[in-house]
Amino acid sequence: MSGNKGENGRLGLGPFRPLGRKDGRKGPSPNRPNNRSKGARIAWIEWARALGACGVVLLHVFVSTSLATEFVPARAVVYTALGIVLGRWAVPAFFMITGLLLMDPTRQVGWRQVGRYALRMVGVLATYGLAFAVMEEAWASIRDGAGLSPLVLWRSVVDVLSASTWDHLWYVYALLGVYLCVPALRALRDRLGHRGFGALASALFLGVLVIPTFLHLFALVMGGEVFVPAQGLAALPQNLVVGITCFCVGGCLERLPMRWPVIACGAVSLATMLCVSLWGIFAGLGDCGFVFLQGSCFACAYAVFVLVLLRRLVGSGTIDADSPIARLARDSFGVYVLHPLFVHVVLLGVGPGVLPSPLFEVALFVVSMVGSIALTHAMRHVPRLGTLL
Repeated sequence: MSGNKGENGRLGLGPFRPLGRKDGRKGPSPNRPNNRSKGARIAWIEWARALGACGVVLLHVFVSTSLATEFVPARAVVYTALGIVLGRWAVPAFFMITGLLLMDPTRQVGWRQVGRYALRMVGVLATYGLAFAVMEEAWASIRDGAGLSPLVLWRSVVDVLSASTWDHLWYVYALLGVYLCVPALRALRDRLGHRGFGALASALFLGVLVIPTFLHLFALVMGGEVFVPAQGLAALPQNLVVGITCFCVGGCLERLPMRWPVIACGAVSLATMLCVSLWGIFAGLGDCGFVFLQGSCFACAYAVFVLVLLRRLVGSGTIDADSPIARLARDSFGVYVLHPLFVHVVLLGVGPGVLPSPLFEVALFVVSMVGSIALTHAMRHVPRLGTLL
């Protein structure tokens, strides 16, 4: 999802190093992600990033609109169901795409390169993350009648340092840590081999995602206790290991064909998220977010299914860099970072009742997408800030 060359589907990130082919010929395998000319973009990855950006914006439209007003239960059910189907796969998929590209053995990825990627995430948090925190602290201070003072800026800095700025930036904090782990993960993959690294990814998936998710599910069924995820600094370790797990799963993704186990896991995961969440709503327990938020094995498995399906449907060929999908894919990180600004501003100005449903949701989605894309392009003309999106 990030806009740097290591993650955007652009090929030729490092010196080309041939791999052995199954047919015995020399040269790279035709299924490898960078078996294309320099500057080409992989079609299915571009589609995944573009659709993922749309899914995230639509998901936040549903979440923010539901928080802005009281709805009849039927509308909450529709929001929850559509959010799970259309949006909950996106962020795990972004981690996986990053893993697929940066774990490619034909690319040289060293500390200098990942250091640039990590510094870019630090820059995003120190600029856009700080700006969002200032907006929130200033609004809270004015709302409470305290007015504006230097304390607003100080509290905003503390919010960024304690990972308490806007919630969606958890992905940026986690991605920062994942980047710093890339050289070690690549060295580990080289030592273990593809099969051994696949076993490691499976073990991480089991220990980090499956076991905790099922423990929360067991507690819900037995005692009606709904797990509440940690916030701020307390959530950083969990989010980091979740990001690393999805990254490692993505590093094994190219060897995963579209066969019945993938289809079955995707279908069961989607059905479980829908059934548990909707049951929680009707039982008065809320949407049981643990079943579809980061850290859910079901969301991760569903993301694997969506990515493998896109690879099967779109293919591993290249796509024109000037096509609408490729352009949206290039803007996907900027869309992710900036879109909540437009969602919140619109909801502060007008209520969901200004238009009938679903016209309001469609309008808010379009405004948020167009606004975040336009602002992303505008910020790219600003020195320093433009290189972050």
